[in-house]
Amino acid sequence: MKKGWLLGLAVVLALGVSGCGKKSTGKAENKTLTVWTSYTEGAGTGKEIKKTISEFEKKTGYTVKQSNFTYDMMHDKIKASAAGGNLPDVIWGLPEYIGEFNKMGILEDITTEVNKWDQKDKITKSALETMKVNGKYVAIPYEATVRAYLTHEDDFKKANATAPKTWSDLLALKSFKDETGKYPYSIAGKGAREPQELIVYLAQYGLEIASEKNGKYKNTWNENADQLEKATKVFQFYKDLVAEGIVDKNSANLGWEDTDENFASGITASYVTGNWLQEREATNPDTMKDVAVNAIPYPTDGKPATYLEAKPLFVLKNDTDKKMKVKLAEAFLSKKAQKAAFLDRSPRIDVSGDSKWSKDFKKLSEYGVTFPPVTVSNISQNMIDALAKVLQEGKEPKEAAKWLSTEVNKSLEDNDELAK
Repeated sequence: MKKGWLLGLAVVLALGVSGCGKKSTGKAENKTLTVWTSYTEGAGTGKEIKKTISEFEKKTGYTVKQSNFTYDMMHDKIKASAAGGNLPDVIWGLPEYIGEFNKMGILEDITTEVNKWDQKDKITKSALETMKVNGKYVAIPYEATVRAYLTHEDDFKKANATAPKTWSDLLALKSFKDETGKYPYSIAGKGAREPQELIVYLAQYGLEIASEKNGKYKNTWNENADQLEKATKVFQFYKDLVAEGIVDKNSANLGWEDTDENFASGITASYVTGNWLQEREATNPDTMKDVAVNAIPYPTDGKPATYLEAKPLFVLKNDTDKKMKVKLAEAFLSKKAQKAAFLDRSPRIDVSGDSKWSKDFKKLSEYGVTFPPVTVSNISQNMIDALAKVLQEGKEPKEAAKWLSTEVNKSLEDNDELAK
């Protein structure tokens, strides 16, 4: 009896030790990392990323499980995974996720790792700065593009005009359509591109959609007469573009797909967009052969600015070895990986293609601005609604500016992000 009891105790203790060991080792002991990416299936980017992952596995002895999703799918899956306590290790993301994910408490603070990283000085400062929340790095940029002002040079020659450098130059092109049969400019009047355009015109006057104070944010236009006056000028600019026939009066109903198509097919003479339009050189060779890359026109009493879309690579909180998660993230930022997968849109200063879609766009990165690290979904809709008040409802620009200031702060308050 005593011998049987001792044998049973030994079995229980052995099982207990074995169970505790498995629980404590987690993914790190299993040498498995999980990464979620987002690229077009079948495109060259995906093929090169798989090579990077394979090289990382050979170098470290880790196995990397990679899944590819659209950004919308990934966003939904992250929220579900966070609720279930089963987060992946590293994910690609969009700039507007930074504030939201940080507030969810699912991002690792990688400040120490980034500051020690021997490649830090190879990353464009403006792109790297957008990865911070309250002075701490919560991501590193794996892709960075800016918006540029693209013009069809042949159209401007036909109109005996040059690419406008200022708002005044642009608004002076009143006879352009009569001379060429095309509108000289185009705007995205609805959809996700619209807030990205608006934030640039605001930044050209030194305005922020929300300013940081003690770790939270607030729109201060209604508290500052000078800021409100400048915001009013921005909305007036939109109104003047339509009133003076510089853009199609139907622009208020056009999304970015329409405006990209109109420019690529030669329907409009100029447009602010990204270097992904390089792809249209293959589908629209005749109408894209005369495209020039320029800085976005800005007000004479303002300054140059453009939208910087620095896409974040997030390291998520879970039981995996943080050091290895960061190493995997950094692997995507190596010079070799960036040259192979992101030649024309890399955040590295030492990676660039020879085409205008790379060199000329990169020249504008120093003027890049982005959204503050807050939950931006409602704020983006606020911006869309404010422009609709001017372009569709005929509201006065000052009224729209005041309304937007109030609504942005309501959105911030709803998310507990409003500075007092």
